[in-house]
Amino acid sequence: MKPLYFAYFFIYYALKVLESGFTVAIQILKGSRGVQGVFINYHPVLEKDWHVVLLFNLISMTPGSLSVDISDNKDIILVHLLNRDDEANFMAITKKIEQLLAKSL
Repeated sequence: MKPLYFAYFFIYYALKVLESGFTVAIQILKGSRGVQGVFINYHPVLEKDWHVVLLFNLISMTPGSLSVDISDNKDIILVHLLNRDDEANFMAITKKIEQLLAKSL
């Protein structure tokens, strides 16, 4: 069952990376200078430390978001978003990625 979840996770994540890449490219072509950026706290529910670190890196590989720091007890990831209006969308997508990651590992 885990290989099936991993395949679904991989496809979902790859599509979201492509989608966010196009979104960032459009913003750049429109002349955005990134002045709408915001720092947010993301609270992962993953239990293993290496899962949280993996999620940290997956967030950084997604265009438009950058993981900046993890708290000492691994319960908060500080994330910079390119556009403050994307916060709700980021939270929903990251929750879904986190759920799929937990099921596939």
